Amino acid sequence: MTVHALFFCLRPDLATAQRLSEVSDQIALNFGLRVRPPRTERLHVTLHHLGWYDDAVAEQAGAMAEVRTLAESAAKALRHEPTRVDFDELLSFRRKPRNLPLVLSGGACLDAVRAMRAALGQRLHAAGLRIDPHFTPHLTLFYDNTPIEPQPFFVPGWDASDFHLIDSLQGRSTHVALGRWPLIAPE
Repeated sequence: MTVHALFFCLRPDLATAQRLSEVSDQIALNFGLRVRPPRTERLHVTLHHLGWYDDAVAEQAGAMAEVRTLAESAAKALRHEPTRVDFDELLSFRRKPRNLPLVLSGGACLDAVRAMRAALGQRLHAAGLRIDPHFTPHLTLFYDNTPIEPQPFFVPGWDASDFHLIDSLQGRSTHVALGRWPLIAPE
């Protein structure tokens, strides 16, 4: 049995992902946190989460296939210019007492990401999919039990020229790329 989490995201290119992993290692050293193995292949900024699906339940497997078809149709219809992704804040999310996500986030520097997400959300909604109105753009570096208070921390990101549909296999630390679409300015 595998639980799948489907989501759209922006992913850094390999050179940027390696640089972000080095930033992650330096943050761990600076704050006395445990350095983790690099997770360059899983670094991303989630745009829209499309649900959790258990492949052992036939109805959920069918629902996942239907959602994927609708999501891919919406993605193909999106016309949006390439998007700059930068970060200016470091913090821990505290939704639980342990294993806290340490993330890069930001304010106005992520407005372009918010706009791109809104445009994709309109397409997903038009395709009949539910979208979550709550959104905190962020890139998770790693998880640790020590909370880090929000603080200014500028990290240059990348120019996102495409966006991705991912199937995250829960408990396996594996992301399966299902689709990739270019960001192209509307005509």
